[in-house]
Amino acid sequence: MHLLLKLPRPVDCPIESQFAILPILQPAGPAGRLNSSHPKAYLTTLYHNVALCDYCMDRIKGEWFRCVYCAKDLCDECENLNPHAHDRTHFFYVFKAPVDMQIFRIVAELDNLEGSLPVLNYPVYYS
Repeated sequence: MHLLLKLPRPVDCPIESQFAILPILQPAGPAGRLNSSHPKAYLTTLYHNVALCDYCMDRIKGEWFRCVYCAKDLCDECENLNPHAHDRTHFFYVFKAPVDMQIFRIVAELDNLEGSLPVLNYPVYYS
């Protein structure tokens, strides 16, 4: 299992962890066969039924971007529209397959009234 990160530029501090950053939240890859001439085509049918984009407030379809440091969720369209709208010292992990929401609810502390804890406890960007 791989964790996909969208890093907008080289990091100031390496991302290192003795343990898994996140538990397995997704299957090994997209269901069915991939089209080699259009490897992202499967994303047009991927719906994250319980994830809402914090900018457009629509259900997330395709790639789901979640901030590593705060509980900000973005759809592919909103993340691409203004990649600098979010804090420049933050970055996103990207879900490209259905997410096990029972595990995600625990990991992301969705029931915590004070909000989610960061996935990483240290910065990788200083400015």
